[in-house]
Amino acid sequence: MTDQRSRRIDGFLLLASEELAAARQLAPLLPRQGAYFLQQSVEKLARAVLEVENVPAGATHNLRFLADLLGERHVLKAAFIEFDDLTPASTRYRYPSPSGAVSPVKTEQVVARLSDVDRLASIVRNYIDRKRSDTVTKDD
Repeated sequence: MTDQRSRRIDGFLLLASEELAAARQLAPLLPRQGAYFLQQSVEKLARAVLEVENVPAGATHNLRFLADLLGERHVLKAAFIEFDDLTPASTRYRYPSPSGAVSPVKTEQVVARLSDVDRLASIVRNYIDRKRSDTVTKDD
C-alpha cells in the first residue's frame, strides 16, 4: 500500500469520526442535520474500505452502491448495506422537494442509529488495521 493511499484511508477515517461526533451533537436538536452527518460518516467508512481494496468509487453518496463495489463476497458488504436507509439523508434532508416540502425526520430514529454507526466504525477500523498488518507482513 502506498503512502498516499494510506494517508487517504486515514483521512477518510478521520472525517468519519468527526462526522459521527457532529451527528451525536446535532441529532437531539437538529435531527435532519444529524441524519446527514450519520450518512456522511458511513459513506467515509465505506470509502476507507474501498481505498484499502483499491476500488475507485466516484462521486456517489449511495451507500448500497458503495457496498456493492466491494463485491459479493466481501466481509463488510452486508454491514454497509444495513445503513442503506441513511442514503436519502445525503440529499433529501438538505433540500426542499420540488413542491417545497421538507422531509420530516424523527429524532429518536437518528439518535438510535448513533451507536450502530459507532459499532460499524470500530469494525471498519479493525478490518483496516488487519489489512495493513497483512500488507506489512507480505512486504517483509
